[in-house]
Amino acid sequence: MKTILNPLFILVSIASIGFLTACEDDETTAKPVIVLHELGINNSHEAHIGGDLHIDAEIVAEGKIAKIVIELHSESSDNEIEVEFVDGYEGLKNAEFHEHVEIPETFMTGEYHFHLVVTDMEGNQAIMEEHVDIE
Repeated sequence: MKTILNPLFILVSIASIGFLTACEDDETTAKPVIVLHELGINNSHEAHIGGDLHIDAEIVAEGKIAKIVIELHSESSDNEIEVEFVDGYEGLKNAEFHEHVEIPETFMTGEYHFHLVVTDMEGNQAIMEEHVDIE
């Protein structure tokens, strides 16, 4: 007795095996998690020109931290700061981020947008956005 396999059956079988194999390798790392404990002294969300902005946050990055970036910008002027932190944080899964960012004398008073951006070594990002008053 001769058995002939249906070409459609063979094609479906190969496709199913390929799909199951692809699903096994499709594990994704969760993006970093940021818990902001304090922004400004006593969590006031305020900073002073010529002073600094106090930032205290807890970061958990399953894919290990590659870099942390602080951005501060005004919607009403060209004032903008971007500071990148790598040393002391790169390669960590858990970090207590406690930093102070200097506010230049050239800044104008007003409302600013604060962004804390954490990028892990797999390219995943988490962004924390807040409001800050500069006086």
